[in-house]
Amino acid sequence: MYGIFEQRVLWANGCQKRGAFKAVFPVIQSTGPNGNFEGMEAVRAARIEWRLGQILNAAVKLMSEQGFQKMLITDLAREAGVSVGTIYQYVHTKEDILLLVVNDIIESYRREVPAAMEGIEDPVERLAAGFRAYCLVVDSHRTAALLAYQETKSISREGRERLMRLEVETNSYFADCIEDGMKAGKFVPVEPAVASATLTMMAHMWALKHWYLHSLFDVQSYIQNQLSFITRALVASEYQQGYADLD
Repeated sequence: MYGIFEQRVLWANGCQKRGAFKAVFPVIQSTGPNGNFEGMEAVRAARIEWRLGQILNAAVKLMSEQGFQKMLITDLAREAGVSVGTIYQYVHTKEDILLLVVNDIIESYRREVPAAMEGIEDPVERLAAGFRAYCLVVDSHRTAALLAYQETKSISREGRERLMRLEVETNSYFADCIEDGMKAGKFVPVEPAVASATLTMMAHMWALKHWYLHSLFDVQSYIQNQLSFITRALVASEYQQGYADLD
């Protein structure tokens, strides 16, 4: 049987959620002809996901206070309100916990950003919607996002490479949109990969510099301020007026 860490890796590699759960959690066979296999599977998966959330939230709190290297599994178990044995039902090593914390943020980007951009034909409006969604994910994971920058050095090379591949994938949502905008003549010529990386850094800055920025903005006004900057930098001059509401 796969552990929850392998389940998240399956998701990170693009497996559909249902397919991943079926690979990870073998269905308990029912003796009745009408056994509700899917319902049993869903309940078990939801319980595991809820318990994992407890552990990851506790891990983020402890790592932000102590650092990854000083965090002990015994302290984590106490903070999460579970036994040490329970934690090792979900992970194999302490590094797995850090990987899961970072992967949880990336999965949120992969879920929320495309959903926000879906169905919006205009590339400028689509990019704005995606950037807004990205910033809101950062806002809801501020401490974890900061930890991702501080503690990535503690992850193995294989783990870092996997996370970097996932980050490039999330950047592609912006890069593809920027390419569409250039083809339509609405964006000035730029290198999409560089521009998309710049946008993600602008979003991450809300976590990295929150100690200062929160005295100037709430998250919505920060997003609006950055969208104004993005519009002026990327949108061709003849289209600027049409997007004054983003300014």
